[in-house]
Amino acid sequence: MNTRSLSHASLNILQIVLQVNFNASVIVILLASILSLTGSEFFFENTSDLYGPLANNLRLVLIYLCLVQIAVYGFHQVSSNYTAIVALGAFLLLLIISVEYYSTVNQVEIDENYQKVFLYAGLSHLLYGGICVFREKRLTEPG
Repeated sequence: MNTRSLSHASLNILQIVLQVNFNASVIVILLASILSLTGSEFFFENTSDLYGPLANNLRLVLIYLCLVQIAVYGFHQVSSNYTAIVALGAFLLLLIISVEYYSTVNQVEIDENYQKVFLYAGLSHLLYGGICVFREKRLTEPG
């Protein structure tokens, strides 16, 4: 019984840490998107190859990402549904591959910070959403 309460306390602490990290990753995604749209190079360095239509493509993706992040976060807050967070985490990880493909197809070098931001946010979303889904299933199982 003592082991079970210790395990429960450890999961609570882990969930709180992952929740704080998840909220931080949401802020990072929103800040990175907004600052990039304003032309700031705080998160992403815009090389000279990306001026013109190619830069606008990446900015458009960041606008959509910002809107999706707000929608998923709002949906999560209203419904306490964690599967949307897991799905967005998987999508953010897929963006790493997409940005690399985009770079190859357009033969331009894209800042590596895109992959770092997407990796951090994607893993944060997956881990937090995953532990919450795990705990919900564990609570609903008999026994």
